Amino acid sequence: MPYDMEIALSVVKRIGKGIDPKFILTPKAREVYVKLIQYFHADPDFPGELTKGLMLMGPTGTGKTLAMKVMSIYREIDNTKFVMSNRIFKMNYEVVDVNQIVNCFIANSFDGIKIFLTRYVTCIDDIGSETLYAKHYGNKTEVISHVLSERYSKKLLTFATSNYPLEILEDKYDDRLISRMYSLFNFITMNGDDFRRATK
Repeated sequence: MPYDMEIALSVVKRIGKGIDPKFILTPKAREVYVKLIQYFHADPDFPGELTKGLMLMGPTGTGKTLAMKVMSIYREIDNTKFVMSNRIFKMNYEVVDVNQIVNCFIANSFDGIKIFLTRYVTCIDDIGSETLYAKHYGNKTEVISHVLSERYSKKLLTFATSNYPLEILEDKYDDRLISRMYSLFNFITMNGDDFRRATK
């Protein structure tokens, strides 16, 4: 849809302040939000592939989770949608922490994580910080690996954040999953000072 970047950024600022009154759109954060706005408007100037999801990467506290929460509200304004299998879907999503997903598996096995395998859009927060294996009685599973693999096979739109650079994730997960991550995500790095410390 047609949009004005400066107006869009002003909307982002208002949403960010609404979530956290200390929110500041620093020059480094602005660079990331420009890309996110381009993506959610399917702007051909977006420096990536619009058919993939997004993973925000960067040090702890730089505002990755907040950015995905801001954009989940921002996208409601224009009711942005995406096409999958010739069908149109709203880009509604919530940001879910990896440990919440793992705990759902521990409590209810694969039934507990079914929703994360079937939602058309989801955002998995803090990939790489989870305990690698989780157990439900006799079932021992790499839960997040399973979720990402299933979403890849079903071609579901997936967003994520991670405090780790790709080389660390490549050490943590097997080659098969890393290959699928490259198919699932555009990787965007969010640099800057620790947002939480800077705003204390």
